[in-house]
Amino acid sequence: MKTIDFDIIDSTNTYIKNNYQSLDNMTFVSAKNQTNGRGRNQRIWKSEDGRNLLFSLLLSKQKYIEQYKAISILSAYTVLEVLEDYGINASIKWPNDVYVNDSKICGILLEAVTKETVECLIVGIGINVNQKVFEGEYLHRPTSLSIELNKDIGLDEFKLKVYTMLENNLNELINGKDFYEAVKKADYLRDKEVYAVIDNLKRRIRVIGINEDYSLKIEYDNITRDIESGEITFHL
Repeated sequence: MKTIDFDIIDSTNTYIKNNYQSLDNMTFVSAKNQTNGRGRNQRIWKSEDGRNLLFSLLLSKQKYIEQYKAISILSAYTVLEVLEDYGINASIKWPNDVYVNDSKICGILLEAVTKETVECLIVGIGINVNQKVFEGEYLHRPTSLSIELNKDIGLDEFKLKVYTMLENNLNELINGKDFYEAVKKADYLRDKEVYAVIDNLKRRIRVIGINEDYSLKIEYDNITRDIESGEITFHL
């Protein structure tokens, strides 16, 4: 494990994207503040300076790249495990958000750098740790460890726990460990009826649950369908 820490940067994902050829596999890049942090679907990730854990992880070895479908959701499961160590019960909103009750506490963005082939994967993770006020309009207000536990958390200790657990879980994954049953039990959307945009149409769907290949099985209009990340946007 190698770590690089910034006080401020535009985006840790962007930093790795621009420098991956000179960085080691399993390099963690963190920042106290990001001026252009991004979530899925080009959403802006806003965070109070120095209050949360914002980092990206470089995976450049082929054996990790081959597991890209599992790595996204496994990253969310790893955050869930660390939260449980702090006494917080969490769940995974497919494909890779972490929720506490009905509030988001963590978002994850998986990106691939591709030329003729996939050169590397970049796992960007933002976890709300000590932020207490979230500005903007939300259907469900985000939460944080500090809100849930009613106290501030030592950020350095928390970071080390997340880094260590993520490194261990990824190494177990490429060595053959199957995380599916654990992930399935943590499925936030399972058996829920929700609104989502599919094929550019907003529909009410029933989520059956996460499949063994980490796609999602849904049902609507008497149709059962397996979808991949990027094919659906939920409106929760």
